[in-house]
This record gives sequence, structure tokens and C-alpha cells, in this order.
Amino acid sequence: MKKRNPRPYGKNEYIANSAKVDKFLQGKEMLSNSEFQRSEIDRMKSWNTLFRIHPSIFIEWWLEIPLFPYQRYWVDLMARSTTFLAVASRGTAKSMMIGLLACVKAILYPGIKITIASNTKKQAGLIITQHISTFEKQSTMLAREISNIIQNSNDYKVDFHNGSTIEVVVSGESGRGVRNSVSILEERRLIPNEIIDTIIRPFAVTYRPPYLFKPEYSHLSPLEPQEFAITSSFYKSHEWYKEAVKIFKKMANGEEGFNCITLDYQITIQHGIKSKKQMESEKMKFDPISFSMEYGNIPYDGSSSSFYKVNMFNRNLKRAWRPILDKYATSQKNSYDIKKAGDERRVIAVDLAMRQGRQNDTSVITCARLSPTQKGWETEVVYQETHSGKNATLQALRIKQIATEFDTDVIVIDLGAGGNGVAVFDILTLATRDEDRMKEYPPYTVMDSPYIEKGLFDDLTQRTLGIDAMKIIYPISPSSQLNAQMSIKLRDRLKRKLIKFLCDDTLAEEYLVNSGSKDIFDEDSDVRAYLLSPHVNTSLMINECISLDMIPNASGGFKLQEPSGARKDRFSSLMYLNWYVSLMDSDLLKQNPNEDAFSVLAGLFYSG
Repeated sequence: MKKRNPRPYGKNEYIANSAKVDKFLQGKEMLSNSEFQRSEIDRMKSWNTLFRIHPSIFIEWWLEIPLFPYQRYWVDLMARSTTFLAVASRGTAKSMMIGLLACVKAILYPGIKITIASNTKKQAGLIITQHISTFEKQSTMLAREISNIIQNSNDYKVDFHNGSTIEVVVSGESGRGVRNSVSILEERRLIPNEIIDTIIRPFAVTYRPPYLFKPEYSHLSPLEPQEFAITSSFYKSHEWYKEAVKIFKKMANGEEGFNCITLDYQITIQHGIKSKKQMESEKMKFDPISFSMEYGNIPYDGSSSSFYKVNMFNRNLKRAWRPILDKYATSQKNSYDIKKAGDERRVIAVDLAMRQGRQNDTSVITCARLSPTQKGWETEVVYQETHSGKNATLQALRIKQIATEFDTDVIVIDLGAGGNGVAVFDILTLATRDEDRMKEYPPYTVMDSPYIEKGLFDDLTQRTLGIDAMKIIYPISPSSQLNAQMSIKLRDRLKRKLIKFLCDDTLAEEYLVNSGSKDIFDEDSDVRAYLLSPHVNTSLMINECISLDMIPNASGGFKLQEPSGARKDRFSSLMYLNWYVSLMDSDLLKQNPNEDAFSVLAGLFYSG
């Protein structure tokens, strides 16, 4: 039987009759509208609709960026919202999620304008510099969509080939006029409500693609503008909390477009983002209030018996005074010094301790600048540092270093401290040689003051060992009665807004950048800690204050009790400083006893 030829045509017939095909041009023709079949167009619409409703599918399938289950739910919930709020702890990838959604919106909604705002431009810019730039390198498909990324201290912007943009805007007057269809608020709690209501929200517009201007689509409505906010938890007394509650209530009442999500640190442990050991270490670094807010995601309001409220603390100081670093002490001037004004007075207060350990006390030095006003001495607390486990000699040396650099007029010192205060006083009364800084500091002794008991004054004067000692020490011997009086006076002066405190470390970092500090960009973590530590210590001090409960005693008085395992050393140092300044107030204003008693009573019964 004759074998069948599988190729009945001639050997070269197929090659001779074949036509040359340009596959590159063929692909373009296939995707052009003129060649599309109706079914293919409908199919594209279906895919696009799916991706818009479930951007998690688009992120994992098209952009090839993996997500955890909670992140899928998170991003899909944002897509179905006109107003969305995420209150989440550190490590839950808040900024990453908002950056991903911004990219998805920019790709699936051609020509859309997206803005990112935070309290500082740099903070908002991190979404582009740390996340979107990383996604571009990670995802080939995303890189194909992006035409340009600008990331510098003055401008942060992502341009897409389809005309969409993601741009960082200033949360201030210069941010006016920047219109958007999607507004992202990064770290919402740091942006004042006034800025959001008067600058950011008024410039939100609907998303109207060009086809909606055609008559055949006139029956369709443009998409509502969207606002996505992410934040960590904070104090309930802060203005962010009231708005957060409103959004939660609207979601609970079923109002369309309002959605929220809250996440604490346990979600990071469950998905291996952080380990249990890591979280135990983090908890040791934080005071209880900070940890409950930053990681537990619990807004703090204090108990009903809290003696101090967070709204008493006016944190509007951006510029801190800082002592010079030891390595520069002999070679250059202190670039963070603040020149003393003509009528200014400067006071430092020291709460002393000797033992080392978390459960034991810590020595604290607090520095304040005083300016006379018609209400009293306006007090700016510009620096605070802590020490643990230093002996009396080292502590006396550090007090003299700070006092000299700060150009101090008065040192308020705790003579209690389990007897250690007297030991430090004795060393302060001697001339002190500073080998590292190649300086010698003069002896200090008790000052002349009508507010110091004669017996105490005579005793400290006799203990003074140095010759021609500077009379700048105001001694305090704490007792339960005096502690109650000092705590009342602190609340009174807080209530009357006579004390100003440093802003938090986030605002401080932006201030340092804007003021031209090169040290803030130093890769040495010790330098960064040096710059931000006064602001961090201020936050810890305020947390110590607002965690104190008033406990009545049998004698009719009260004491301030800290939570179990917590400290109140920073509070004590502030209280001592404020007590001396309140005595200065009396001299400045020449108050009569009745007026002073009234202010004390007002402070005692103040419940604001």
C-alpha cells in the first residue's frame, strides 16, 4: 500500500506562498479599536470592573505583588468607600497599603488626580520614596505604567502614561488650589481639622473621564471624590478622635460609602511581620500609655481620677535647646544653643536617683527658659534628659555641664532621693575638674531666698566645702504635704497656659529639615537620637503626668499614684521646676495671699 504523503504540496510550496508578518505591528492592530470585536470590548469591561471592585485581585494577579489576607480585605474595602479611615498600629503596613491603592487607582482610572497630604511634606513623601518606588522595582507591570517619578525635598510626584498623577501636597496655605478626585491623608491625627476643612476638602472634585462629555453617556454620573485616611491611635482629647467616632458611627448606621478598619500589633504577629520576641522588646522601650496607643491601638483618655489631662499640655515649641555632644565639646561651638535674652531667666531642676534598673528611679534633668509676662513667668521647657545608675560624682559633673552650657540662674535639686541628694549637693559644693572637656567648674552652694527655711539654709551653708561658691542651688526636701502643694501648683499653671512644651519628634524632624540642619540626615543613629531625644522625653513626661491618679488619704489630703510598674521621675523633675517658678510668680506679680489661695483652690477643683 502506498504511504500517504502528510505534505501533499510541493516541498517549497508553503514557504513560497507564505507572507511576511510583522508581529509587532500585528499586536498593535489587534489592540486597536477598529479591529476589536464587540465581545472583546465587553470582556475588557468585565475585567476592568472586576479589578475596580476587587483591586486585591489586580494587585496580586496583574502587578504580581503578594498580599496577606487582611491586606486583601483592607484594599477592597477602601475601593468601595468614599470616606475611609484606618486606625492601625505600627508594623501593619498602613503606608504601604495606601501607596498600593493609589497606584491601582491611577492605572484603572485614566487621568485621575490623586493627592497625598500629611502634617509635613516629607512624611507624606515617604509613601512615594519608600513604597511606590519599591513597587516599581518589584513589579514589571507597574513599571510599564509609570512614566516618571520625582522625589526630592521640594517635590514628590508620580506621573503615569495614561495621564494619572499621584502628588504630595502641603498641608497649609500653599496647598490651596490643588484639585483631586482622591485625597489621601497620611497620619491623619497630625493634620489639623482646620487645614482639612478649609484647604484639602474644598478642592476635591468628581472624577469625570472624557467619554462622559459625549451625549450618549449624559445619563451617567461622574464618580464621587474619595478620601482615604490612615493614622495611628492617639489621645481621645485630640481633635482627630471626634471625627473618627463620627465615621465609625456612620459605618455602624449603614451609611453608604463610610468604612473603617482597626488593627493592633497582634495582626503583625499572626502574619509573621513581627515576632513575639520583637514585641516584648518593644514593650520594654515604651511607657504603658505610649505602647497602648502605638501598638495596642487604644486611644487614651486617662481614668476619671487622673489629676492631669492631656489638653492641659501646650506643645507648640519646635526648637529645643541641646547640650553639645562630648566629641565636639573641645573643638567647636554648640550649634543648638539658644542665646539668652536680656530679661530671660533660666532654671534647671534635678530629680535624683542612684540605682540602675527599670523598676527603680531614674535621674532627670529638666531645663526651662523663663520670660516675664503680666500673668507670671512664661515657662518654656526646652530640654530634658535622663540617667540611670550613675554615681554621685558623675551626676554632679553632668549637672555642672548642663548648668554651664545652659547659662543657668537657678538649680532646683531634690535633697531627698533616699539621702543621695545630699551626697550630690556635697560634691556640687566643690570645684569640679572636667577632664574630657578640659574645663574646671566653680563650686555651687545654696542660694539666698526667703522661701528656704533658715535651719536648712544654715545646714547646707555649713556643708559647703568650696571657696566663693556660686549661690544658685534651691533645695527641695519632698514631703507628702509639700508634694500635694507642688502638684496643685503645677496643675494651676498648666491650666493658665503658663507652661509650653516641645512638640513631638515627628514635627521636630520636619522642623530640623526645614531649618537647614545637616545632622538630621546623619546616618549615625546616635546623632538622630541626640536630636530627637528632648522631644521624645517630653512625650514620656506628659504620659507620666496624665497617668497619675489622685488617691485621697486618711488625713484629708491626697497623693498622686502612678500605674503599677510605671515611673514618675520626669514628672517629679517638672514639678520641682514649676514649684520654684511659681514662687518667682509671686515676686513678679506681688500677689496677695487671698489671690494666691484662690488660684490654688481653682487648680485643686479644676476638672477640665
